[in-house]
Amino acid sequence: MAEDKLPTGKIERASKFLKTGLKVGLNYAKHYTKKAFTDVSDEELEKQNAKELFESFASLKGSALKVAQMLSQDSMNLSHNFTEQFQKAQYSVPPMSAPMAIQAFKKSVGESPEKVFDKFNPNAVAAASLGQVHEAWKNGKKLAVKIQYPGVADSIKSDLKLMRPIAKQVLKVSSEELEPYMNELETKLLEETNYTNEVKNSLEFKDACKELENIVFPNYYPELCTDRVIVMDWLEGVHMKEFLAQNPTQEQKNQVAQNIWNFYEFQFHKIHKINADPHPGNFLFRPDNTVGVIDFGCTKEFAGKVYEDYFGLANYELYNDKIKLRKVFFDLEILRPSDSEERIQELMDLFSTLSKMIAKPYQYKTFFFGDQEFLEEVNQISKIAASIGEIRGKKDFLFVNRTFFGIFSLMKELNATIVTQCKYLPFLKYD
Repeated sequence: MAEDKLPTGKIERASKFLKTGLKVGLNYAKHYTKKAFTDVSDEELEKQNAKELFESFASLKGSALKVAQMLSQDSMNLSHNFTEQFQKAQYSVPPMSAPMAIQAFKKSVGESPEKVFDKFNPNAVAAASLGQVHEAWKNGKKLAVKIQYPGVADSIKSDLKLMRPIAKQVLKVSSEELEPYMNELETKLLEETNYTNEVKNSLEFKDACKELENIVFPNYYPELCTDRVIVMDWLEGVHMKEFLAQNPTQEQKNQVAQNIWNFYEFQFHKIHKINADPHPGNFLFRPDNTVGVIDFGCTKEFAGKVYEDYFGLANYELYNDKIKLRKVFFDLEILRPSDSEERIQELMDLFSTLSKMIAKPYQYKTFFFGDQEFLEEVNQISKIAASIGEIRGKKDFLFVNRTFFGIFSLMKELNATIVTQCKYLPFLKYD
């Protein structure tokens, strides 16, 4: 159902965050009171808090809902109860009403959509965390018009400030540990709400990836775009949920999965800049098995020493040299000078297992992402990582790990078997 009013003012949004924080705190109090007298699991508490948080974030939209969308792919720092609930942010987002959308467009562009386009559909055909998409036609072409929700960009700093106490409770970390990641998140969200920047990113990626086969980008119309409105060609295709509902053959699923894998391999290793938002809503699966990519708001440069150290962990021989591995973990800020020797050994064991698990597909010419042993390994290691009560690693990992887990999730949904032999990392040897 379309919404006629969104909380855009700082006081209004602060009130909503406060109510959410109080609900989460009250849930903790109720749970531990109940636990004192009966045998009740912590899972019940997590499920309730996850539900409360998603409902609140969905009503706030903007940065709050974007965080939920991101967290739905972060099984390393968040339990499955939260990731499962937050997955709704990928599809189940109510749009703003037609009058609100027209008003937002006019405020940004200076004219009503009816004057800019030959025809405009005032009802959204898709809604996401930061904006929604409308159909339009101009000079015989069908276009997609993305309109940002009112007040989203202006509320990011205040929203994230209000979210910090909630994030501390949910992630079970200290303010000191949380701060670098929240700062990185704030920087990226501010970039993502600047649609002028997104169009620039889109054109750069389109040009850089022109040699890739089976990946399709829309044309953009910068003269019709603003910092709050994007106009691009309408790409035919369906999102993954609809694609799977069509009962495609496994060969078709493998083909689209291979296209997405190749796209990310090229980004990571060739241009060293990634589209760091690989959730299903950003891909269109087309009848000819090509894949359309339609959102470049969140990008991340990943180059130099941090890139070399991170992907150096895909070299399994490194794990036989504990001195060298220890240095790499310190350089990547997985280990800290303040850690005791006992803690260092614990973390080296955990992150060695985690790193080798992420790099496992690289060890084979082809890899089956539906392999139950691999999926169980991912699940178990993610649970352990989420339970340590600390966030470890450089702030870059916030988006890089999210990208990898997002890709793995897509591959799993497609039950894909694809070629994972990597031509960019010379230390990887294949028979």
